[in-house]
Amino acid sequence: MTDYSHIDREAFKQFEHDGFSRVAQTYDRAIAQVTSQVNTAILDAVGVGYGTQLLDVACGTGWLSAAAVGRQAIVTGLDLVENMVAMARSRCPQAEFYTGDAENLPFESARFDAIVCNLGILHFPAPQKAIAESWRVLKTRGRYAFTCWTPPTRNPFMKLILGSVQTHGNMNVDLPPGPPLFRFGEPTECETALQAVGFTSVSVTELPILWNFPTPEDVLPTVIASTARLGPMLAMQTTTQRHNIENAIIEGAKKYVSNGSVEIPAAVVLAVASKPSVQ
Repeated sequence: MTDYSHIDREAFKQFEHDGFSRVAQTYDRAIAQVTSQVNTAILDAVGVGYGTQLLDVACGTGWLSAAAVGRQAIVTGLDLVENMVAMARSRCPQAEFYTGDAENLPFESARFDAIVCNLGILHFPAPQKAIAESWRVLKTRGRYAFTCWTPPTRNPFMKLILGSVQTHGNMNVDLPPGPPLFRFGEPTECETALQAVGFTSVSVTELPILWNFPTPEDVLPTVIASTARLGPMLAMQTTTQRHNIENAIIEGAKKYVSNGSVEIPAAVVLAVASKPSVQ
């Protein structure tokens, strides 16, 4: 695993907290619905069913937690962002939600039967610490799963958005640096990180996701309004750069117009592992 000790973890964590606090409402209406397409696969992977004591780390506005409650699981959710936790409580009053840090979970050891984290791990300044904390609060023979975006080479949506910024703007703007966005987009990195804390029976698969927009012109505004980093990144571009980035995304999105709307494919990696009975 690569050393990311140079990252200012507190600065990155505060940036993520403030960014998602700002976009919580639009995140709930846009990205949360998109990422919910893999909820069934995640819950199946860790065997969530009647009575399962489940922890949903980086639960956001509660879509995955609600799906687990629908299976009659006993659900606890945790997120760093207060207003997202409030929205999760409103969406899923049957679950318990806490504001807290994935790298310092406020739960006793060996409490949960299963732990899930849908596209949260890329937002942690110290992902390995978060994985170790999930290991700690997971019961023996429990199952753990996380997802992460695949890199642009296998992800047309990310290629369109980030490729347009890279081609027509500047990716190296003055924002708090964090771990690489696509660090866990490769199976070997997932396996290494999970095995390092003691997980076994690691499996890594790829799941398709589809982004839907009414028109090509809606793609960039929707993404800006519902993500923590792209808006500030674009704000630091010149007027010409922003104009060229927007035009490139509109033109690229036109290739995905289907049945009167825009449907852009993407993908996530699903990594699943078990906590063995003999340590």
